[in-house]
Amino acid sequence: MMSNLRNCSRCGRVFPYMGRNICPRCLEKEEDEYQVVRRYVRDHPGAGVIEVVEETGVEEDKILQFLRDGRLQAKGLTASLRCERCGQSINSGRFCESCINEVNAEIQGHLPQKAKSEEPKRPPRGKVKDKMHIKDKGFF
Repeated sequence: MMSNLRNCSRCGRVFPYMGRNICPRCLEKEEDEYQVVRRYVRDHPGAGVIEVVEETGVEEDKILQFLRDGRLQAKGLTASLRCERCGQSINSGRFCESCINEVNAEIQGHLPQKAKSEEPKRPPRGKVKDKMHIKDKGFF
């Protein structure tokens, strides 16, 4: 069985693809950076993104990605994260709660609804001749 090999989008190293476009080494480095940022934000509530960048050495884009991924909450971090659909200020993720609800409602409106006529029908009750019979073979 041949593995699905890819090049890491960060370092270019070849690695067996397992759902992310970064190799295990870069993934581990990203996790370490996340933990550093998380601790700093916990210990310095209200810190701005630039302050966190300067104090932790983690790039601003990565910190914002942690917020978009929902791994960090902007409640403890002063950030200008905006809903990608309406532009409203949000704490994490890509969309505000209102837009999530609207998109879900639109999707539900486009899904085909099961009509009662589409429900599985019971076979019509037949006459006695349509039933299964067991013939007594006289074994007992």
